[in-house]
Amino acid sequence: MKMSNLKNGLMTVLLIAGAAALTGCGSSGAQSTDFASREVITSTTDADKKALAVCNSTSTAGLAARQMAYTEGSSYRMDLVWVKLTTLPTGFAAGSSYISMWKWYANSNGTTYLNSSAVPLALYDTQAKKFITSWGTSINWTSISALALSMGYGEPASFFGRVIILANLQDYNGDYDVLKITAYSSSTNKAITEINGLLPMFTANPNAYATESSGAARASVLQKLHPFYSYKSSGYTTTQYQDMAKNYCF
Repeated sequence: MKMSNLKNGLMTVLLIAGAAALTGCGSSGAQSTDFASREVITSTTDADKKALAVCNSTSTAGLAARQMAYTEGSSYRMDLVWVKLTTLPTGFAAGSSYISMWKWYANSNGTTYLNSSAVPLALYDTQAKKFITSWGTSINWTSISALALSMGYGEPASFFGRVIILANLQDYNGDYDVLKITAYSSSTNKAITEINGLLPMFTANPNAYATESSGAARASVLQKLHPFYSYKSSGYTTTQYQDMAKNYCF
């Protein structure tokens, strides 16, 4: 089911109000947008014109997720992104692990900067078309299992087949490059596993992505996170890369 638009006007108003309350310092301290790998555009039609990836997918053993750019009417918002969990970490169903998300960027010489504040998250029911939680900074099955059961789901995999996450990046200028999703042990609060995925929207062709707008080489740490990095020499066209990225949408 495509979730590129929130058609419920009331929920959109509530979302904007909640995001504003959480904004605080916004993207203070972030890199200049001149070096950001995300493309800030004003219209959804520009994504195709610029051959941008509006969706992404990232996975490792025991954790996987997809991202999709957030639209409001005919415009994209860089401060918000949809996330769909497709593989949950070991122990999540038993309550022995939980998930938090973070944002980071890399400058032109490859130095990375991780924001010290966890990204605020809210759960959205794609069938009822409404938010079912307020903003929080972690997702723990113990805390939401009763809610899931009231919806008819006794285990997390099926619940997250229907429920997606809105991540409030508080990044209106698109300065941050990457969303880090980390699974932690509930007993030690230490990281178990993590994935890092480029935040939409970015150039779908990995060869074009490898070069910044200035003509300088993009930081290799970012290049290697491109979902099609391993296909750089495959001979695919830019249109094919963009279509491949669309397959990650939900």
